[in-house]
Amino acid sequence: MTKVVHVLFSSKLGGAEQVAINISENLKTAYDFTYFSPAGSIQACLTDAEIDYRTFNPKRIFEFVRTMKAIDPEIIHAHDFKASFLVNLLFHHIPIVTHIHQAPRWQTGRNWKSIAFKYVGRKSAQVLYVSDYAKESYRYQHQLSNVTIVPNGIDMARIVKMASPKPAQTFDLLFVGRLAEVKDPEKFVEIAQQLLVTNPELTIGIIGDGVLKERISHLIQATPQIKLLGFQSNPYQYMAAAKVVLSTSKSDGFGLTMVEASLLGAIPIAPPVGGISQTAVKVNGFIYMQEDALIEFLTRLFSDAEFYCENKLRLANADLHYYDKSRFIDQIQRVYQEVLSDDRSR
Repeated sequence: MTKVVHVLFSSKLGGAEQVAINISENLKTAYDFTYFSPAGSIQACLTDAEIDYRTFNPKRIFEFVRTMKAIDPEIIHAHDFKASFLVNLLFHHIPIVTHIHQAPRWQTGRNWKSIAFKYVGRKSAQVLYVSDYAKESYRYQHQLSNVTIVPNGIDMARIVKMASPKPAQTFDLLFVGRLAEVKDPEKFVEIAQQLLVTNPELTIGIIGDGVLKERISHLIQATPQIKLLGFQSNPYQYMAAAKVVLSTSKSDGFGLTMVEASLLGAIPIAPPVGGISQTAVKVNGFIYMQEDALIEFLTRLFSDAEFYCENKLRLANADLHYYDKSRFIDQIQRVYQEVLSDDRSR
């Protein structure tokens, strides 16, 4: 069976990590998958999914190389910029799929990172982007000829099933994502606290883990209406019970939570950045241009039942087939087949 190794630098579950898990679960009859990342809470998710898991320490490169050579994969599938840089520098005889889930600001300008990524992109067998924006915002994308856009897909039936048990505690407003600077959970807390001034009865939840967890915990210490739930293996039950899922990301290549929120009936709202704004529009969510306008919109949404119902009804007309799991898995399988075919013909 063809061996494929996923490589990621994050040790916690996020959008890219869930994509790697979905690929492994849905193509396990055709490919033998191994998942590499630094040690962390992601291990529990991989164990539950019965995916072979290996840890690596970026400071112990030789050990990583030895383990990779022992596995001897036919394809390496790298899911973030750091992983893509690393494997393209270390492995010269294994086809590499570089899968870009982010759209960082540095890729829009001329700097050492954007210039170095030209080498990574050209060396990779295929470069996958999760959205038009993630591709088009890269300054040198026109110099890469091996690029494919593969929008993320979700297992809708599975998500709806997981969302069915109502949680003991429900929330009007929800944040779902990594507690990291790029997701800007501090901005979410700031917005939540402003909303509570005029509507102190609101219940607000934050789902996620990351380097800013202690910081967020400190910021909400004096605000009992805001609860930090930390990492949740099943965030969907909270999303299905929420009125709004709000993103405050500074940069986002796709915005998977916007699709999940729309599917589960929570109004998705995104900032005007990156691929997440494109995704929010496609699933009949909303984009906020100014924070003042967002506060005004949310205040009315939570206080005017008719206004809330009118906006929630928009979700019923959203065409989510574009994000169907089967379409996504078929595209990934075609990419793997093309990569293997090109490698064998050399």
